[in-house]
Amino acid sequence: MHSEIEEYLATFDRYLAPMPDGERSDTYRYYEELFLDSGMTIDEIYKEFSSPKNLARQINANYAMGWMENDEDTEESRPRNRRNQKEQKNPWNAAWLILLGVLASPILIPVALVLIFAFVAVIITVIGIIFALAGLLIGAAIAGGFMIAAGFGVMSQGLMMALILIGAGIAALGLVVISIPVVIWIVYGIGWIGYRIIKWIAGMTLKRRPELNRKGA
Repeated sequence: MHSEIEEYLATFDRYLAPMPDGERSDTYRYYEELFLDSGMTIDEIYKEFSSPKNLARQINANYAMGWMENDEDTEESRPRNRRNQKEQKNPWNAAWLILLGVLASPILIPVALVLIFAFVAVIITVIGIIFALAGLLIGAAIAGGFMIAAGFGVMSQGLMMALILIGAGIAALGLVVISIPVVIWIVYGIGWIGYRIIKWIAGMTLKRRPELNRKGA
């Protein structure tokens, strides 16, 4: 019987991979003790907690929602808490984890399906924007390179024309360099908006794991 539970836990641990190592290890140990010490059968575990994949996805989503934040503030816990907060700052990753958690929940599936279509639409839009902006930046960089090369090529024929071409090429390359952080900011901003929308919807649909409120208590 324990071998089946251990297999369940091994699968469960694999699907906890998106979590930071510290939280992942603590969560795994908590459920390991819960299952083994309670004397639950594998059928009872499946009935109460669903499959290991669904349970892990719900927990990952709970983490991305900020429902598993540790209020303990000690010298020992501060480095891990700072690392966890840093890893939570990626809105696209957090939104994806929340989406998977909603889909792993048996309740309000129609809402989850609407969420899928909305999220996919956002992803497609962002990919289109990224490709369009990348194309413009690559084109500007190539044009700038050609203008600089052309400027050096005509330098013997006319210094003024050469300087104009070289200056225009440098300006084009400078525009590309300046635009890269702007593009990154736009992508991040769209991801943050999507994350906030998904988090709002998940707050009404996602199951909050009640046993996690007692983890570490």
